[in-house]
Formats: sequence, C-alpha cells, structure tokens
Amino acid sequence: MLKFSRLAAACAAAVVPSWLAIGAAAAADTKMTPELAKVVEAARAEKVMDISSGPGVNGGAEMGSRIVAGIKKYFGVDLEYKFTPGGPMGEIGNKVATEFRANQKASTDLWTGAAAQIVPLLKLDMFVKADWGKLMPDRVKTAFVEVDGKALRIATGMPGILYNKQKGADFGKVQKMDELLDAKFKGKFGTTIYGAAFDVLLGKDVWGPEKTLAYYQKFVQNMQGILNCGGDDRVASGEFLALAFDCAGGAQYQPQYKGVLDLHVVPEMAQRRPYYVMVPKNAAHPNAGILLGLFLSTPEGQKVQEDSWGIPLYEHEETRRHKEIAALEAKGVKFLDVTIDWWEKHPEIVENSRKMFGIVRAATK
Repeated sequence: MLKFSRLAAACAAAVVPSWLAIGAAAAADTKMTPELAKVVEAARAEKVMDISSGPGVNGGAEMGSRIVAGIKKYFGVDLEYKFTPGGPMGEIGNKVATEFRANQKASTDLWTGAAAQIVPLLKLDMFVKADWGKLMPDRVKTAFVEVDGKALRIATGMPGILYNKQKGADFGKVQKMDELLDAKFKGKFGTTIYGAAFDVLLGKDVWGPEKTLAYYQKFVQNMQGILNCGGDDRVASGEFLALAFDCAGGAQYQPQYKGVLDLHVVPEMAQRRPYYVMVPKNAAHPNAGILLGLFLSTPEGQKVQEDSWGIPLYEHEETRRHKEIAALEAKGVKFLDVTIDWWEKHPEIVENSRKMFGIVRAATK
C-alpha cells in the first residue's frame, strides 16, 4: 500500500484480530477496510502527530481539539496534536525538502500545498504514496488523488477580489480585467508581491506571457501598494479597499469580517485551485499524517476547513465552496482547474512568473 519501508514494517505487524478491535472502536459510519486498519494500528503506535502550517490552514492551532476528537471518532485512536506555527506553504515545503536531503526528520507529518508549490518538489521523490481511495472509499474519489497516490485534494481555492463591502463596493462589480486599470480604482487596492492568481494567465492556452505581462505592467501602476494574502484586517479597516487578487478566497467567512469583507470572482480569472496534503517520506509519524489527511476528507473535517481558512473541497457537494461555484457557473462563469497535472504542462508559467515579480518590485521603488 505504501512505498516506504518504515510504513511497510509497521503495517506488517497488524493482524486480523487487531483490525476487528480497531473497527469496533471507530465510528459506526467509518468503513474500516483492511488497508485503513493497518494505518490505524501503526498510527496508534506512533501516538503523536507533528503539524506545522501557516495560520488557519487545515485548522491550525485553533482547531486542534476538534481534530483530535474527530480522528478518535472516525478511526478509534487517540493522537496527541502538536502544532508549530509555520510560514507560507512554499516556505514550509522547502524546509521539509532541505530536511529530506539531510536525512533529518521532517518538521511536519503532513504538508499542504497547491500545484505551484508542489511541482518543483516532485523531482525529489520525497512524498509517501498512499492508497487514499482504498483507505476511505466512501469519501475519497479517484479524481481527488494525484501524482500516483502522493497528493490528496482536501480544499479548493477560488481566487478573487477581496474587498471592503462598506467602502469599496465598486470592486464587487468588476466584470472585465481591464476595468481594474480605470482611474477610479487607482491607489485603492493592494496586490501581492508574487502575483497571486495572475500566474495562471501566463499559460499558453489562457492569456499567454505576452498579453499577461503587458497587462500586468499597467495593473501595478494602478495599485496602492503591496498587500499579501493574510492581510485581511487591512482591507477590513479600510486602509486598502481591496486585495486583487486574494489567494484562496475564504477570508470573508471569518467571524470578525462578517458584513465587512466579500469576495468577487472576475470571470476572466475564474479558477479552481486544489490544495493537497502530502506525507513526507521523512515524517516522524507518517501514519498519523495519513489519518489527519483522511479526517480532513470527512464531513466534520471539511467543516474544520470551512471554520478555519474558509475553503473546503469543491467536489464535496455538501460544502459551501461547492454551492458558491455552482451558483457562479449557473451565471455562466467558467472555471479553470489548476491541478498538479495542469501546472506540469505549463512550464512557461514559472519562467515568466519571475518577470512578473520584477515588474511589481520595480513599481514599488
């Protein structure tokens, strides 16, 4: 099931009677397959899960008690949840890669990233292959698993204009990207130093590099300044009237921003960007990491996603994200799915993203 010697040894120790005991302890609505029972048995021996992520991602520190309770409910095992605050996804991924090269234990048992952060690390072959579909067949569909079992979708980003409803309502009316070049928006919005969501436009079958870079040159001349994803409070306060574009599209659901922030998807920029969980081969507790990934796929785990960073997985029809996207599609909005496979087929994005970075840096001098 898992191409990782340490996991294989742990799995081999499991025998049928212990599977039955685990199954009795787990929730009645969890199908305890033989494959899942082996992982549960091994995770029980590991006892702990070490997790490091950015604020709110997959529940962060705030949802630790819900995660522990959920894993016990669904899989019948008690695990200690140890959380260490981390930085952006790419930064954590690079840290784990450095640890992997140095034959050190990974600083997290489960890493979360999108295609842009994942693809550069695939050449290292540093992630565990798991039979996610066999572990939880009722929730994990074939389409949710990519890179030959190494990546499991658990959330869907939907980049858009995050704007202040009370002071910047006009941002919620933008229908064409060219409208953001209008004088009425000049000096009223922030954008990210790394061109969040703009990278996809560089795709040869989207806008392409020439058109995107020409547009971006004009766009950054209209911005107020740099505002990274996570600077939601600065939009809520009115310091910036909008962030164009937000990374994942979930901040508007945070309780403190209710009635203040909203997200607007510009049709030309409509994207579904899956976020994936991956277990490093050098994880200290790989089976615990797998159980966390599985829990995040359950209805309760998806609610944790909604209540933390606001972005559950679109493919689960009960989620708010599914309803959001379905409503936009009913209005004629067509989404581009920015999967790992799609990103790998567009190498021109990486080489031209550096040019975009140079453009925005020059505009801030």
